[in-house]
Amino acid sequence: MKKTKLSIVIIIVIILVVAALGLLAVSFYLDSNQDKSTKKNSGKELIAPVLELNLNTLEEEQEKVIIKVKAKTEDEAGIKYIELPDGTQIFSDNKDYEVTENGKYEFKAFGENGSESKLSIEVKNIRETSAKSPYVPEGFEHVEGEVDDGFVIQDKYNNQYVWIPVESGILTRTTVSDSEYEETSEYATGLINSVAKNYGFYISRFEASAYQGNGVKFAASLENQVPWTNVSYKEAEEAAINTASVLQYPEDIVTAVTSSHAWDTTLSWIDQSVQSYSSNISYGNYSGTILSTGATESDKIKNICDLAGNVREWTTEIYNDPNEEEAKSTSTKKGEEVFQSRVIRGGSAYINKIASSRNGYPENLVDEYWGFRLMLYKNN
Repeated sequence: MKKTKLSIVIIIVIILVVAALGLLAVSFYLDSNQDKSTKKNSGKELIAPVLELNLNTLEEEQEKVIIKVKAKTEDEAGIKYIELPDGTQIFSDNKDYEVTENGKYEFKAFGENGSESKLSIEVKNIRETSAKSPYVPEGFEHVEGEVDDGFVIQDKYNNQYVWIPVESGILTRTTVSDSEYEETSEYATGLINSVAKNYGFYISRFEASAYQGNGVKFAASLENQVPWTNVSYKEAEEAAINTASVLQYPEDIVTAVTSSHAWDTTLSWIDQSVQSYSSNISYGNYSGTILSTGATESDKIKNICDLAGNVREWTTEIYNDPNEEEAKSTSTKKGEEVFQSRVIRGGSAYINKIASSRNGYPENLVDEYWGFRLMLYKNN
């Protein structure tokens, strides 16, 4: 009798459990169908954005390419934002995205209704960076020569620069182990970083000539001009930096006084095909009279003019003369301004010095036979 009652109880419990599970299943089914029904009835969450990606140009050998991005949706709520390949969110339905390297770029679009979509596009027409493939800054054009004999570019004002290829990506500096010489200029460092990525830089074809624009002095690299002399290093430094801004070069282009790395690397490149160029006085103007820029026929090497003679040229390199330390200390105690010594390279019409020669002078000094030259590079 007891067993019969116990069996009935167990059966009742089992029935109740099964019934409860059945109710849960029905409830889940109804809720699920209700969600689906809501989505189907609303018609909003199922409408995903549509992306359109187009390149602004398909021509090869570009410095940069613009990917034109457009997001569309039929949903009344519209587009919430576009996510760019770098993760940036643009709260708009369109964007022009600039790229400077070949590769595949993925974009995402998000709708206000919570839906999303993604689309990729491959860029193949950007110039591959190499020493043999110089970049030409926007606003410049290639006007003469090839890389091996002097690749010349020109801006809209006729300023000319010559490409110095650096296949290793590493610049030359002959005083790197000499403690009397330092190279701490931020522009010299900028050049090192640029060449490591772009495998070359530009040096002005001509010695600097003086101009004024927007109320400031700046330097030009023009043919048949009077070289800018009687200029201190500090004046040359400021004028060289001003050149890029006054002439409205692209934002990523830097102009500065030639660094020791730029000078030594240029001479090393020339010496590879012009025997002993940097170590003799057979090329420059040593006549006693300064000639106009580019006029010395013997010193037009690799499309670069007057590295050896005509006027000596300031560089960013610092010279620490051990014999001047006591004089500097005395001047400091007296409250006098102390000037660093900067290195001047090459010879002039007045003094027969080879292109690789270097001498240090206080940066505030001027001389009628001292000038400078620009370097130009991409600031990465």
